[in-house]
Amino acid sequence: MNKITISLVLCFFSVHLFAQRQASNWYFGYGAGIQFDLANNTINSVDNGFLFTNEGCASISDDDGNLLFYTDGKVVWDRTHGVMINGTGLYGDSSSTQSAIIVPKPNDDNIYYVFTVDTTLRETDPNFGLNYSIIDMSMNFGLGAVTQKNINLLSFCSEKLTAVLKDCITDSIWVITLASENGNTDIYDTFHAYEVSELGVNTTSIKSTFPGLALTERRGYLRLSPDGSKMAAASVTEGLQLFDFDKASGMVSNIRYLNINNFQSPFPYGIEFSPNSQLLYAHASNDFFDENIAETENPANHTSVLVQYNLLAEDVESSQVVIDDRNLYRGALQLGPNGKIYRALSATYTQGLPYLASINNPNKIGRECNYQHQAISLSPNDSSQGLPPFITSFFNKQIDIIKNGRSSTNLDLCDGDTYTLTSIEIPGATYTWTKDDTPLTENNSSLEVLESGHYEVSIDPNNGECAIEGDAFVLYNRNPIAKDHIILQCEDDDNPDGLTIFNLNEANTEINVNSASATTKFYLDNARTQEINGDSFSNTSNPQIIYVELKNEKTGCSDYSELTLKVSTTNVKDVSIILCDDDTVEDGFYTFNLLDINNQIIDGLPDSLNITYYENYEDALLENNKLEEAYTNNTPFQQTIFGRVENDNNCYGISEIELVVNTPPDIEQNAEVYYCLNQFPSTISINAGILDGNIQDYSFNWSTGATTYSIDVNEIIEYQVVVTNLNTMCSKTRTISLLASDVASFSSPPFTSNAPADNNIISLFVTGNGEYQFQLQDESGNIVAPYQSNNTFENINPGIYTASVRDTKNNCGIVNQLVYVIGFPKFFTPNNDGVNDTWEIYGISEMDMPDIKVRIFNRYGKLLKEFNPIISGWDGILNGQTLPPDDYWFSIKLQDGRIFRDHFTLKN
Repeated sequence: MNKITISLVLCFFSVHLFAQRQASNWYFGYGAGIQFDLANNTINSVDNGFLFTNEGCASISDDDGNLLFYTDGKVVWDRTHGVMINGTGLYGDSSSTQSAIIVPKPNDDNIYYVFTVDTTLRETDPNFGLNYSIIDMSMNFGLGAVTQKNINLLSFCSEKLTAVLKDCITDSIWVITLASENGNTDIYDTFHAYEVSELGVNTTSIKSTFPGLALTERRGYLRLSPDGSKMAAASVTEGLQLFDFDKASGMVSNIRYLNINNFQSPFPYGIEFSPNSQLLYAHASNDFFDENIAETENPANHTSVLVQYNLLAEDVESSQVVIDDRNLYRGALQLGPNGKIYRALSATYTQGLPYLASINNPNKIGRECNYQHQAISLSPNDSSQGLPPFITSFFNKQIDIIKNGRSSTNLDLCDGDTYTLTSIEIPGATYTWTKDDTPLTENNSSLEVLESGHYEVSIDPNNGECAIEGDAFVLYNRNPIAKDHIILQCEDDDNPDGLTIFNLNEANTEINVNSASATTKFYLDNARTQEINGDSFSNTSNPQIIYVELKNEKTGCSDYSELTLKVSTTNVKDVSIILCDDDTVEDGFYTFNLLDINNQIIDGLPDSLNITYYENYEDALLENNKLEEAYTNNTPFQQTIFGRVENDNNCYGISEIELVVNTPPDIEQNAEVYYCLNQFPSTISINAGILDGNIQDYSFNWSTGATTYSIDVNEIIEYQVVVTNLNTMCSKTRTISLLASDVASFSSPPFTSNAPADNNIISLFVTGNGEYQFQLQDESGNIVAPYQSNNTFENINPGIYTASVRDTKNNCGIVNQLVYVIGFPKFFTPNNDGVNDTWEIYGISEMDMPDIKVRIFNRYGKLLKEFNPIISGWDGILNGQTLPPDDYWFSIKLQDGRIFRDHFTLKN
């Protein structure tokens, strides 16, 4: 009989002690994966998977935690991430909630069963129902092959699969799904439990029918508790149900309905039990998704809630606690081999998020479960809605062997600590302890630990019942080291009594020797019961001892030291910094380089002093809000700041620094002045251009060497004057450009259009440094055209005109010139009636044109008459006879040599 008992115990250890390692590798989501290192209690994100799935996925590892294979329900990938032989075409679906679950054949290390359920997400898809395929890991050099595929168990089935160990004697496993009673309709009211034993899969299920259930919703997870006593089913649109489960018979009973008490997110999807099987978690959402509505892919439209139920409460539904509520899409919950529950995170149906959330202490009621939203980074990959399901017995740790009230699986200790892990006392039981999978010699119900490691206990009651398990991840943390320190603070000048204000936290870096994550607390008493505010503490004696605790809040490890407070009586001098506002906007603000002030403060003091600057005296005492080296005053024109002088981080003294920003003189900085060159060598006066204030308050330094407010100049150059306010000594430079102007000079004779013409034009041409305007007057002094910028005049009648040109830049003067516009009548009538009897030329001057000649020709070109038009005109008579009516031609040769030709008509 004893030999049988030993045999059973050995069998248990070979199958179950390391069973949780079969859940060490997870592949899920959009290329995401994680790997649990139980020996070191760490989780590593991996980026080597080929799985890309919205929901369903499954994976399995060997007893040592090495990956064997994984699947999305349609394709199987081996441990090298290649497609397994015959590993395609399985009847699961990546859009099925739990498209697959992997179950090892009891007492056979090579055979695994992959159970699959499909989806009807698309109406064109066939409904394959529940099937299983067989994988033999002894094939293909240990990479495995699918030997049989898609053996049908049910024609119609929901998207739900779960599994649990039946007993520890036969090692049989129950695989459960929800379908109709006969498995041939899509009304879901019956649970089918299939037994997987060392004989294989029993294709005849144990049925548990609930006529009042009648679900039509396929989606949502199905879970069994780790101890196999409870089962929960989530139906996305039809609520959450809780059941009892009998591992011995495979029967489901005692249905209870649990509502999600959240108006925005009432639809459950992911569910999971705590490791002690006493709490149930549900991830529900508003299930806002329609592949035909684009708005459903907007993360802002999705809400999600994570709730917890206490299954030991008298009213389970009323025990509901909201653990997390935010904008999020639905997602799975899955218990991990480290005793934590992980939450899949998605923003929308097709948009995942690059991390997993974690419930770190899932055995704790309410928010003490310690939810962490961004617990594991998956970058560069994303989580989606699904996580791989496992046989829930993998995680059946029924007892808490830590018993510290904080965590049932993780124990942080400090160097030098001892701790006793305690299980439960069962008379006649056998206790087996391991550390990091290595058996220990202890065989009692408790174990004293002295070093880090993964400790496990298995208790065989030796009464035919299954073993009871517990584990603890123990981590010894390095203690922080705190050393004593002295703070030398400056005296308060207003009250020199040896009392002042200290910022105790300024000593943190000196106290803390080795721990970046440790925090410092300060106490008045050596027992460290009277904590004080380290940011601002007023000493009560000089010197005074403060008692310090340096504590790593994460590990709880501490060390202790003393901080001595002393008040310095040394002084440093105050200084004034007076500067002139040189900004474009003279507003009294200036950016000071505070480092330039250092030498003025420490002049005559010991070397190696350090100076920092603050806006007020209290900040300087407490070393709060240190100013940057480039500091712009925030009070215009005048402000006081304070410089803290330190010697080896101890206050030597505090200097008061007056910052004064004076305004430069208010002057017109740039000007242009014109000088008439035709008035040289006379001079004009220019000045320093003061706009405000008395001249006697300023000094003047001209580029010419002059020091008066104004100077006389006549040289066409640029003049500068530096204007200095004698009260503030601020200066500003004025620049005056002396520009040339001049009276005009006619550069060529005026141009007139070829006369005679119907439209006579006059153009005037001048040179000079001025800007000019032009005017015309007739012989009588009448203005024909007033001053204009255009030098051309049109439609001018024949005659003699005076053209005037004036300078408009500086009124340097006016010049005049006569202009002649020659004209003639188109016809004349020499009949002695006193009207048009004579043909004449207009617009000529005897003074300027004494030698002008006019010649008249008949139409055949014969010269008829030559005369001086200044003396007389032509009466149409040749040789005493009046010429007959006809067109006659003429030519005029002007004094400047120009010749004009045209014709006219003689009429009777």
